[in-house]
Amino acid sequence: MVIGVGRTGDSPQLSLTETVFTDKDVENIGNLHHIKDVAPVGIISLKKIIKREKFLTWDSQFGGTMYASNSVILEILDLEMVSGRIFEEGEREIVIDKSIADVFGENKPLSIGDSIYFQRIDGIVSKTKIVGIFKRKEDANIVGRLTSPSIVGPISPYYSTYFGSNVGRVILGRTSAYGILYARAIDKTGVVSAQNESLEYLNSDESDAHHYKDKNSDFVLITQEYIVSRVDQIMSVISMFITAIVLISLIAGGIGIANIMFATVTQRTREIGAIKALGARHSDILQLFLYQSILMGFFGAIIGCIVGALGSIVVIEFANNRISDIGGTYLSGTISLNYSNEWFIIATLVGVFVGIIAGALPARRAAKLDPVKALKYE
Repeated sequence: MVIGVGRTGDSPQLSLTETVFTDKDVENIGNLHHIKDVAPVGIISLKKIIKREKFLTWDSQFGGTMYASNSVILEILDLEMVSGRIFEEGEREIVIDKSIADVFGENKPLSIGDSIYFQRIDGIVSKTKIVGIFKRKEDANIVGRLTSPSIVGPISPYYSTYFGSNVGRVILGRTSAYGILYARAIDKTGVVSAQNESLEYLNSDESDAHHYKDKNSDFVLITQEYIVSRVDQIMSVISMFITAIVLISLIAGGIGIANIMFATVTQRTREIGAIKALGARHSDILQLFLYQSILMGFFGAIIGCIVGALGSIVVIEFANNRISDIGGTYLSGTISLNYSNEWFIIATLVGVFVGIIAGALPARRAAKLDPVKALKYE
């Protein structure tokens, strides 16, 4: 579950401007009967990652998003360690995403033990040591797929009341406060119970968040089931839209092939007459033009697949670059591009089928031509 503050309703909305959950809230929610793990999240947008090349030579690259949290965050988001170890609380240590390891170039990869500097959006520069490298699991949950922390580090010393918190000035002892919590139920059957228990606690007087949140805000708990249902709704609309475009394209393509074939039959009328006069049968003429129509559909489908694949690469690359330009925010996972090979085969077969349908009538017309009249055609 994603726990935050915002607006409830059919389309709940999370607000990242309110940081109201304290360490006490994290501990108490973690002790609820149906909650397995809780991870507080301090989102830190990084302007740059800086690495010393030589004594007076420095290299810097775009930083992405850093999550200040505890070690449980990796398990909740289905991130697995590729090498190294997890960071320790209170130490200037971080673990980085495998893709970030090559941010300075494939010939200069970041590795375990390297010391780097990162500059936050507020200008503060911090030195840190890389102790581990992680990657997202292939079967990661939906929250893990939509969330893309490039760097994960401990809450202390990277996230405190000195930045990102509007509660620490009120609470004695400078307790950190967070805008987002990730929680995990003990099992799938306990998700609803975990959700209800969390809401009951957060709305009670025992909760710090209840006292510090805006009176007009609500506690929002978003589960994977809700995210999946919303994605399904969006995909259904997109599928209907794409289906309509595909049908129009197929009709237009079929009409185009038919027109070309009718024009070909007209241009080759005398040739058809000559072929028939030499003994060509009705079926021979039919097959001749039908094969030509099928080849047009086949090569048209091949070209369409190539153009579609290249176009999707360009669109995805543009979208991911736009995400990077934002500087990294919550649920800013990069969009991955996956092709299903069977759909290339299906698309090609559909192209051939359209060629057959569109070429059938012109081929039949050519086959029925009277050879005498065809030879006299001007």
